[in-house]
Amino acid sequence: MSAGFDAAARREWREGWPLALSCLAGMTVASIALYVIGPLIAPIEAEFGWSRAQIMLGLTVSTLVGALLGPFVGMLLDRWGPRRIGLPGTVVTLVLFSTLTFATSDYAMWIALWLLISLGGPLVAPTVWTLAIASSFEKSRGLAIAVAMCGSAVAALVLPSLSTWLMDTYGWRQAVPMFCGIIGLVLLPVLWFGFRSKADKARGSAEEAVVTDAPPVTGVTSVRRAVASPQFVKLTLAAFLFTACTLGMVSNMVPVMSSLGFGRAEAAGIAGVLGIGSFTGRIATGYLIDRYNSSIIAGSVVLLPVISCVLLLNAGGSATVASLAVLIFGLSLGAEVDVIAFLAAQKFGTARFGTIFSFISAGWTLATAVGPLLISLSYDMTGDYQRAILLIMPAYVATSLLLFTIGRPLPFDEPARA
Repeated sequence: MSAGFDAAARREWREGWPLALSCLAGMTVASIALYVIGPLIAPIEAEFGWSRAQIMLGLTVSTLVGALLGPFVGMLLDRWGPRRIGLPGTVVTLVLFSTLTFATSDYAMWIALWLLISLGGPLVAPTVWTLAIASSFEKSRGLAIAVAMCGSAVAALVLPSLSTWLMDTYGWRQAVPMFCGIIGLVLLPVLWFGFRSKADKARGSAEEAVVTDAPPVTGVTSVRRAVASPQFVKLTLAAFLFTACTLGMVSNMVPVMSSLGFGRAEAAGIAGVLGIGSFTGRIATGYLIDRYNSSIIAGSVVLLPVISCVLLLNAGGSATVASLAVLIFGLSLGAEVDVIAFLAAQKFGTARFGTIFSFISAGWTLATAVGPLLISLSYDMTGDYQRAILLIMPAYVATSLLLFTIGRPLPFDEPARA
């Protein structure tokens, strides 16, 4: 790698490290529902007698509504910039998730609460944080996106164990608002002081005047041309398949570990290994896609969960084998948002990134809704997770083929400021 590349990348990091750290904090908030729903299943099931699929349906409904709202939020991002969306969105998300404490045995109330939660999800979706990064980093964009998306790795490492401890200690009703309060106290200051991107200045926010001069926004300016392209179709379908399979398993990881014979605390601990793997996988993937063929890196990474599936099917109650399977799952999580976001910026540019990427994000938001529900439904029908694990393996192979063959970037339009 040339000295010029390294010097430019170092310069980007000197200016942009607070932004990357704040985006990491934002992605941690965005991942709350995904990593807390697993620990919630057992106490909710015990108190209300609902099936696991019924419990997961709340998350499904919430993410489906979020998928519908995503493109609208993407247009607001292109107009107002990420800071004006992400900061209030973090507060709204934490407050709305706390309302789960009001759940009763009335199942309609459970669905209504998740509908309320869905209003906050799009405001902290990956589109918000990746737009900020893509506008502020160029030479080290892959690594910067990886660092930002490590928020989900932090969530996977910390949230299952923290929420399980709070629920076991104080009961799930008291634990939910306590949990959200702790997250807010830790992460909101980081966002307030660090979340300032070149996209905000380019979109005319006077508050972001302290940001260094933004370069002209380049890329495809016609959303219709981007959405109609084979690159968009392949990227969206790959994001959907990978997310449905991986997040379907991740959100059910605590119950999956319990089904293998591990106790509740031990199952949460093993599930937490996801965070270690995800952090490592994201950083390594981000480093590689900045320097080598991004399609080859992406297509290879999404094959890793096949190894995890084989290990889970043959775990035999071994904590070591189960932990290794979860670790490898975590390594592949770098492809969930990081690689897709990088490829979207590479293929379509940043001129209309918020809108274009929000459509891709809507696809994987839909997958986030469908995946956990289908995995839980498979358990309700068969009494174990074996069939679900067998079915997702060919889906990973199909995802890999889509990314290997995604094609060249679309021709960019004349540089312009948003």
